[in-house]
Amino acid sequence: MFYPKWVEKWLKLLAGKGMSVMVLTNTFLASFSLPGRTASIQLFILAGQSNMVGYRSNLDDLPPYLQEPLSQVLWYDRQNEWVTLQAPTEPLPFSQGVANSQGFGPEITLAATISRHLKQPIALVKYAQNGTNLETQWNPKLEDSLYHQMLDRVQEAIAELSRLGYSVEIAGFFWMQGESDAKSDRYMASNYAQNFTHFIARLRQDLNQPELPVIYGLIPIVNQQSTTPFGTFEYGDIVREAQFQVSQSVAHTGLVETLYFSRDADNLHFHSLGLMSLGHHFALQWVQMECGSRCSLYPSLDWTKPSPALPLEPLNRTGRQCFDSGEISPNSPITAPW
Repeated sequence: MFYPKWVEKWLKLLAGKGMSVMVLTNTFLASFSLPGRTASIQLFILAGQSNMVGYRSNLDDLPPYLQEPLSQVLWYDRQNEWVTLQAPTEPLPFSQGVANSQGFGPEITLAATISRHLKQPIALVKYAQNGTNLETQWNPKLEDSLYHQMLDRVQEAIAELSRLGYSVEIAGFFWMQGESDAKSDRYMASNYAQNFTHFIARLRQDLNQPELPVIYGLIPIVNQQSTTPFGTFEYGDIVREAQFQVSQSVAHTGLVETLYFSRDADNLHFHSLGLMSLGHHFALQWVQMECGSRCSLYPSLDWTKPSPALPLEPLNRTGRQCFDSGEISPNSPITAPW
């Protein structure tokens, strides 16, 4: 339940007189914890490693309107409080930092796209940590793994929404992870399909959501990919193939090709534009899964290439095919809604 237009104007007026919009907004949101006020809200969970964190993001790269508070989106912040979503969103206490001290992940454009489609408030909670693998660190079978820490945060976030008067529907889970599993351990890479299948099953069981939509990004890593200063990632294709297999064998999953998203000079991390692209396409994939053919105007892969060397039409091949053919480099320009 969010403030209407007259309240938004009131907040801006008071902010112009030197009062904190964040404090005023939080005060207004707290009012909805009063008995008798109940509203339904869809909750989205984000998790993974450094490309979900937004390690190479730069706040200055965000377009002006994405630097403003997203008034239809609640964000569970570093103080474990629900606030209006606004960059910077990182670092969170468990992320282990971002390159530019403060930044953002795919949550900004993900939230902007989904809230624009639903035309109603949504809530986001995130748990991601740099340089972590699925084999051991995110393994649900291991006590005190990141999986369980993530689940604790999600349950705390839901409890706080309930205290504020919301009835919560867990509507989607977004995952950007697998680079660490592709680094140097072939056994770890080869186990990815099995590990991820179990991860999804356990997540749905623990959240009591057997058909929870799970949307994830194919890692932007191929075999023997060199990065600086992170070394060579030997088994990218094995993990990417495993991720593709999961999308074919596990229901209610959707994947997003990321190989041609813009990335930093380190050749591993998405920079700001890549992160904005990731969030936007995560959201498009979720929208398409939710409404099927009715969303034909919003394909999950709708890239056009504003370059003389590339056709100005949507690409219907996989990112890897385009990458191998030389038509797309990791830093190819893209057009996007922002």
